[in-house]
Amino acid sequence: MSLQQANTVGDVYRCDVCGAEVSVIKGSQGSLAPRCCNLPMQLRPTRQGIYFCAICGAELMVLSEGPGELAPRCCNEPMVRRKQAA
Repeated sequence: MSLQQANTVGDVYRCDVCGAEVSVIKGSQGSLAPRCCNLPMQLRPTRQGIYFCAICGAELMVLSEGPGELAPRCCNEPMVRRKQAA
């Protein structure tokens, strides 16, 4: 059985041993099977939020959601939250 799976921007993997987390910042057609503590990391059910600037193309990834409303700006305009793939 293969533990590899397609990778999508915003996917988060967690190590069940030490709690380390990694996030995909550039997706591709390839397969991803991250390992930590000599064990496969587990894909978390939620993805990180990705915002992009419609003017210059800059992107940012939300590492941790807070209680407030995040409203990032770039090029003096509000950034757009990228829709998550199903």
